Amino acid sequence: MEREYQGFIFSHHALDRVQDRSVTQDSVVSVLRHPEKTFPGHKPGTTKFIRTLNDRRIHVVASYLVDQKKWLVISVWVRGEEDKVPFAWQLITLPFKVVWWLIKLLLKKTKN
Repeated sequence: MEREYQGFIFSHHALDRVQDRSVTQDSVVSVLRHPEKTFPGHKPGTTKFIRTLNDRRIHVVASYLVDQKKWLVISVWVRGEEDKVPFAWQLITLPFKVVWWLIKLLLKKTKN
């Protein structure tokens, strides 16, 4: 992924979120260029852009850099979707999930 893409600058955080949330940079640019809604962001000088693409409600927070005449993309997320859990974390937590499942199964059997 490119830090500067189609006239927009992506922060490192935004690039991580785009990858984590399976959103393309093209989708982010589309949201920025043709938003359905815009709101002032929570932090001064930021704007939130919202657009639905392919049944996914994409939110982009960006700040306009006057000196560079470009938008800096700060963060990206998809409303109603959770981030993907890293595979390494799935492997680490698997034994705990299995043990918890067995405990629940044993408790259920002892009640009957």
